[in-house]
Amino acid sequence: MMKRPGSLLIAAAALMAVPGSVFCNQQSAQSKKPVPSMTSDDVIADRPVRTAEPASPEAAKTGELSKPEDTSGKSSTEETSWRQAVKKARTQAEALQRTAEDTELRVTELRNQLSASGQGTGDRNQTMAELAASGDTLKRQKAEARDAANELNKLVEEGRQKGFREEEGPASVSKGGEPNEDYYRTKFAELNQALQDADRRVQLYQNRVNELNQRISGNSRTGDNFFIGQLQQERDEAQHSLDEAREAYQKAQADINALKDQARAAGLPPGIFR
Repeated sequence: MMKRPGSLLIAAAALMAVPGSVFCNQQSAQSKKPVPSMTSDDVIADRPVRTAEPASPEAAKTGELSKPEDTSGKSSTEETSWRQAVKKARTQAEALQRTAEDTELRVTELRNQLSASGQGTGDRNQTMAELAASGDTLKRQKAEARDAANELNKLVEEGRQKGFREEEGPASVSKGGEPNEDYYRTKFAELNQALQDADRRVQLYQNRVNELNQRISGNSRTGDNFFIGQLQQERDEAQHSLDEAREAYQKAQADINALKDQARAAGLPPGIFR
């Protein structure tokens, strides 16, 4: 059976088209490049490496980096020495301040004695001599207390810039879970001292207010309004300090009562506060 000429022509055209399509597909496959994939390692590698930030503006200026925290919970030798220095400086500053306040109260007492009636010449002379000596002593003690307070503040600021913290007192509960009597005794002693300090300052600032009121009244007829204004400003400052001292006294008393309630709830005997 003979094939038709038209069929032969169609088959030949199809065979001739095959190499061309195959060649085009090969060229297209070669021209395509694989799309790169991003792994987790690539993402991490692209992140900028961060260095430790300076602990303070002073450290930033010098390029000093902040020290890593001690995961063991132990303080460094430098911090331990700083804590001891702060404790000593605080004790000294508070002691000098109390001494100066006691002397000021004594000065006020001597002034009241000097103005009291019924004293002979010898008594008045003795009181005046003691008053003069106490006045000189008070000036020196105030200067010493001021210098000690400045030294304490300097140490505290140095420690703050380095991230140091003062030593904490005993915990209220021991490691075994029992109430710690040392905590209650230490806290009670601190609060009692705060109560005594506040009581002394209430007397001190009340004396200052009374004295300034007398001076304002005595100068009211002089017409020196500038001087009277200065006295009034000093009186207002003394009154403000008196109000603060009264609040401190009330707070210390309330804290003592709360501490006793806490100890009672913990099952401790009242005798630990004696």
